[in-house]
Amino acid sequence: MAARFLSGFIGINRHSDPDISDLSCARRDATALWSLWQDTLPDATPMLLVDEEATRSRIDELLTQTLDAATDDDVVLLTFSGHGTHNHRLVAHDTNIEDLAGTTVSMADLATRFRQSKARHILLVLDCCFSGGAPAKVIEDGLQPRGGGFSLESAFSGRGRMLLAAANVDEEAWEAAGHGLLTSALTAALRAATGPVEVGGLMAEVAGRVRAEAQRLGLTQTPKWVGDIDGGFTIPPLQAGRHYYQAFPEQTGLKVSENIQDLMGFGLPEEVVQLWDQQFSQGLNELQLGAVNDYRILDGESLLVVAPTSSGKTFIGELAAVKAAVSTQRAVFLVPYKALANEKYEQFSDFYGTRLGLRVVRCTGDYQDATNAFVRGKYDIALLTYEMFLNLVVKNQGALNRIGVVVVDEAQFITDPSRGISVELLLTYILSARERGITPQLVALSAVIGNTNGFEHWLRCQAMITTRRPVPLEEGVIDRSGVFEYVDPDTGLQQKRQLLSAHAVQIRRDKASTQDVIVPLAQALLAQQPTAKLIVFRNIRGKAEGVAGYLAKDLGLPSADAVIAALPAQDRSSTSTRLRDCLRGGTAFHNSNLSREEREVVERAFRDQQGPVRVLGATTTVAAGINTPASAVILGETEFLGEDQKPFTIAEYKNMVGRAGRLGYNERGQSFIVANTPMERRQLFQHYVLGQPEALRSSFSNGNLSTWVLRLLAQISRVGRREVATLLANTYGGYIAGRNNPDWRPQMDAQVENIIISLIRASIVEQEGSMLQLTLVGFACANSSLSFDSILRLLHLLQKLNPATVSLERLLALTQALPELDDTYTPLFKNGNKEKTWPYHAAHKIGNDLVQLYQISLPDQVAYLRRAKRALLVEAWLQGDSLEDLEQAYTNSPFVPVSYGDVRRIVDATRYHFRSVVPIVQALHPMVLLEDDALNLLTTRLEVGLPASALPLLKVAALNRGEILLLAHHNIVDPSQAWAAVEPIANKLFGPERSQVIGTSWEKQQLASLAKAAPAS
Repeated sequence: MAARFLSGFIGINRHSDPDISDLSCARRDATALWSLWQDTLPDATPMLLVDEEATRSRIDELLTQTLDAATDDDVVLLTFSGHGTHNHRLVAHDTNIEDLAGTTVSMADLATRFRQSKARHILLVLDCCFSGGAPAKVIEDGLQPRGGGFSLESAFSGRGRMLLAAANVDEEAWEAAGHGLLTSALTAALRAATGPVEVGGLMAEVAGRVRAEAQRLGLTQTPKWVGDIDGGFTIPPLQAGRHYYQAFPEQTGLKVSENIQDLMGFGLPEEVVQLWDQQFSQGLNELQLGAVNDYRILDGESLLVVAPTSSGKTFIGELAAVKAAVSTQRAVFLVPYKALANEKYEQFSDFYGTRLGLRVVRCTGDYQDATNAFVRGKYDIALLTYEMFLNLVVKNQGALNRIGVVVVDEAQFITDPSRGISVELLLTYILSARERGITPQLVALSAVIGNTNGFEHWLRCQAMITTRRPVPLEEGVIDRSGVFEYVDPDTGLQQKRQLLSAHAVQIRRDKASTQDVIVPLAQALLAQQPTAKLIVFRNIRGKAEGVAGYLAKDLGLPSADAVIAALPAQDRSSTSTRLRDCLRGGTAFHNSNLSREEREVVERAFRDQQGPVRVLGATTTVAAGINTPASAVILGETEFLGEDQKPFTIAEYKNMVGRAGRLGYNERGQSFIVANTPMERRQLFQHYVLGQPEALRSSFSNGNLSTWVLRLLAQISRVGRREVATLLANTYGGYIAGRNNPDWRPQMDAQVENIIISLIRASIVEQEGSMLQLTLVGFACANSSLSFDSILRLLHLLQKLNPATVSLERLLALTQALPELDDTYTPLFKNGNKEKTWPYHAAHKIGNDLVQLYQISLPDQVAYLRRAKRALLVEAWLQGDSLEDLEQAYTNSPFVPVSYGDVRRIVDATRYHFRSVVPIVQALHPMVLLEDDALNLLTTRLEVGLPASALPLLKVAALNRGEILLLAHHNIVDPSQAWAAVEPIANKLFGPERSQVIGTSWEKQQLASLAKAAPAS
């Protein structure tokens, strides 16, 4: 009888137990070996068990059909890629961490079947390990071996038997470049062979390949093989064919046409390709085709994409993310703002979660975060802000190992003075991880910038750069005479035309203003295209509201009654009233004075092409990625307001006007800067319209060098004192400085040495021999959001605070004395007597000792009053004071009002930096008990502005803050209460229609709670 090959391949990325971390490459390992084996031996019937199929019982069946069923003419090949345990067990998909003994595959039992099998030859390959840290393929099992423990040599013995383990018993098994190191070496050796491969020699070659690759990555991994091989045990060389290329289509070099259906050739599921085909009826555009065909983003190649707003670059990131997700790797989308993360989360959850079954999570620092799922790899696509991603991957070793692709949206934020440090540090972390064999694909998406300044070279990827827009933009400047100077997008020529008649621009108030031009310009644009959508950018919140207000009166548009009805009815701010007035005239505004629910209503209404909101007054932040396409954009100013009256950069201007004209919305866009005189028109035209965006730069500066050094130290465990400057040299800022100035590194060494001395004196860093490492306090400081100067101030304040009096609530108040909070705008009427009483009231609320600390390190004479005012305002917000009460209680002059946007900004800044203060205090005073549950409760209250008793109602998704406060006022705080008992009160409070919406959500929450509480069947 001819010898049979009985083979089975097991790979487990996903585990049903939420406490068992998911892996990235195990399923790919098994699939690669199975498909190559199937292609090489077409008549063979190898078995493949991956993820949900690889249960404890199915693995047992596979062993029965191979090891147990084999005859003395058969050869058995088995591979396992996944988690092991410290007590030598293999973890199945349905392993329960509370019952590891009963739900894992015992190596002892496997060894017995291994020895008792009648097979002539057996090769068992285990790409897992039984010891190691978080990134390794191992979990704690809580079991202790008896006697001398488990021995691979004694357990897996017998003639014709061979076991190949990924690592020695005290080592970790690593993943890199999409596969486990062992499986990668094994497939490479078998594919390179030209004839039958003798197994004994194969073991030595594979072990050597793994050792060398691990050493190259700065790791240690020593494969171990045991067994007794007699002559004649060979394996055929593996050949890639149909099965392999179907599983790994990126290996084929496939090129696609604009027909989106072609993307199925890359292994993308038909369901998602069909959805894309419906969404993008015109097919892939030139930019997207280039990314796929020329820059191979679906083959895992990293890429920097620089293109105008509305060019379709975001879909390039989606392509890479979905390809990784469906290939059992994980995809991360990084964005600058929570609002963007929430928008994309809703979009991706519906598009890829509900319809495709992918696990979509978000982490933005909110109470809804799926942080635990992210850390354990229990997701397919994750949406995070820059800061959350950096914090999580640095603190949680192994989180980055599980990621297949990182998409950095709005990558030009690396230049931002406040946010740029996070973007640059996270990119630096990803680049340094490559040296350890952690190689996620990187797709960086940027709005139009000037010279990339070597950014792509630093990222070690190619750059795809274009200024072409799929929708032409007529871009120019209009002055008070009505003359419009612009560039014709069809010819590229500079043109002028009398867009408004000379008498159309008239002084509409007591003196000339931009309103005189904006009103007739908006009238002309809407007359030209009745369904047009206009965005008018203003540089402060008041002007954004003002432009929507006077256009509502002057344009004569129909009332947006349905939009008004969709707005939250409770907990209205003064801005809420102004918004409703604007909507009655068919306009709206978008700024930080609106609540999240109000902004969402406004955005949806403006995006609706047939909707009644025709004009949107907006602050410049709306240009940073919120999906608000328009027919035309008007800029009322070209500078930010503030102490330095900083003008817009050309790149910022281009990003704003890029909102005009979107594919699928308009065939042509228009943009206008409003100028006063023909001379100013010409100057603005030359500078902004004809100007080239500024070269990309780093936010790195010598002014905050200490903060950079401290944050970089968080990314490594130990570093030589002389090598700290190298950490700076590896940043983008260091790359640029070193390239432009050959003396930069020697100059930096002296500055860094002074910083190290300061860090050691502050007990943030300690030195052992020539090596530096963070102290416990230093680690908390380095992983914080605080600058080095702020950390020093905090440590100084904590020295003056009695540890016995420390509580979360008092630390929350102490946070107000940090520089980051001093820099947060706090409205204060300097001549108002009421403002001078805030310290007195604060002393009664938070303690006189804390108020006295507010007098330390004052940046100016009124900072003391602002600190006390912020502390009281935060306290009132936590207690659930209404927005109307907050605005009235803390406004001392109509000229310096406190609005919802001010409250939100202060509370958000407090919450964000408070999260950094607590770990530093815990490290400094280990005996002070600050419980995580209490911290999470307090930060959730900070986010939503509710008393603790009302928090359970957050589970009812339909409820907003005002509705929760009203229900709590009527002693309704338990969402498990029967809706029938709540409905009469809700009907009375909210009306029948809104009550019905809340009731549906309430009952869904009840069902979810019942399902969670029900015992498993």
